Amino acid sequence: MNTLFKKQFIMQSFVLIISFALLGAGLTKAFSSFFVEQKKDLLIEQSQKVAKTFKQAYFLEGRYGLLALQNEIEILEEYLNASFIFIDNENTIKIISTDIDSKWYNKKIDIEKILKETKNNGYYEVQGTMGGIFDEPMLSIGRPMTINEAYIGTVFINTPVTDLFLTVEKAYQIIMLFTIFAIIGAFILVYLFSKKISLPLIEINKVAKIMASGDFKKRIYINSKDEIGQLATVLNNMAESLDEQEKRRREFISNISHDIRSPLTSMKGFLQAIIDGTIPEEKKEKYINIVLEETERLTVLANNILDINKLEDMDSQDRSVSFDINELIRRIIISFEARAVSKNLDIKISFAEKESFVYADLDKIQRVVYNLIDNAIKFTDNNKSIYISTTVKANKVFVSIKDEGPGISLEEQKRVFDRFYKADYSRGKDKKGSGLGLSIVKEFILSQGEEIELKSEVNKGSEFIFTLTKSE
Repeated sequence: MNTLFKKQFIMQSFVLIISFALLGAGLTKAFSSFFVEQKKDLLIEQSQKVAKTFKQAYFLEGRYGLLALQNEIEILEEYLNASFIFIDNENTIKIISTDIDSKWYNKKIDIEKILKETKNNGYYEVQGTMGGIFDEPMLSIGRPMTINEAYIGTVFINTPVTDLFLTVEKAYQIIMLFTIFAIIGAFILVYLFSKKISLPLIEINKVAKIMASGDFKKRIYINSKDEIGQLATVLNNMAESLDEQEKRRREFISNISHDIRSPLTSMKGFLQAIIDGTIPEEKKEKYINIVLEETERLTVLANNILDINKLEDMDSQDRSVSFDINELIRRIIISFEARAVSKNLDIKISFAEKESFVYADLDKIQRVVYNLIDNAIKFTDNNKSIYISTTVKANKVFVSIKDEGPGISLEEQKRVFDRFYKADYSRGKDKKGSGLGLSIVKEFILSQGEEIELKSEVNKGSEFIFTLTKSE
């Protein structure tokens, strides 16, 4: 199965193997170069000292006096793990280490053939068998010597190349062993780390599938502050929101079913009674008017539902114009005059300016004001007052519609703008409502980039305040 864990484990393992391989190769190369160069520098340094000692012995006792240095040579051989060869100015081997075959003593050699390497800083560097003197390749440092500018010979310090390689090989083995253990440890850490990342994602995927099936009760429990924990929190919040919306949907269907069933039952009963002749002729008009009112109620309900569905389409169209909000409020109040008079309501108006021109969608703002005043009249008892005002602050006009109704509790204030929500206190007075009016109000205000606020206390009325931008 091509899982995230498998992909991540393979990818990180591949990166680790490549990284450790390059690191091991680099360390081996670096160590090899360091050791060989260090050994070479030591031979170069000692060759200079040995050459000086050889010159002193040669100067004091002649070439045959060099044999007196044999003890010192043996000590140096032990210290440097090296052998010595002295070749005089006649290209004859005159003094040699004890571990070199004595057949080479006093034997002439072709030193020009041996010294193919260029002379560097007063010494020669030769790698090979020194013309067959040695059975194995050597790293040889030759130091030519002169007395009074007269060449007297060259002294060579020789160390086996195989010893160097063996040392490097041991170092390589140690590095490889360390690399293998490091890779094993890294593999364990990668496995655990991959599991740590993949397991929460597997859990998120599992819960997401459950949510996709329509069950929004399931939650993801991941205690981390990283991006995965944040993703889990977002999904939990989304599930909670969807669960809440599902509850509201069911609540709406229940409410709307009740609101549709009641007028339909009433209409059916009255119409059936009229057809059957149960209702006297002189009362038919009364009951026909009741049926007509019920149809109007259903019409309002249907229009509100359609308005909700059209909100997104309306938001995509900019229909903003400049208009006088004060004049709009006056016209809407006049349309409610009959209802206000029937309840003996006193509508008190207070405008900060004679004219307050704003820039917004006229149709939407008209619907906002209409719905808010309609609610204020609906929930205000007879012989009370409604207060409508506009104030200006900077480039904003604040519109306030306040009633002396029953007020709204803090708990219900949290949901009063939700779609399909209908507060308990409104059910007795809002016969034709569907719980969509205030939702439409908020949607329309937000679509204009404005704000709306509710201030309310139980038994002290409610005040809705929304903003509009002044036109230039």
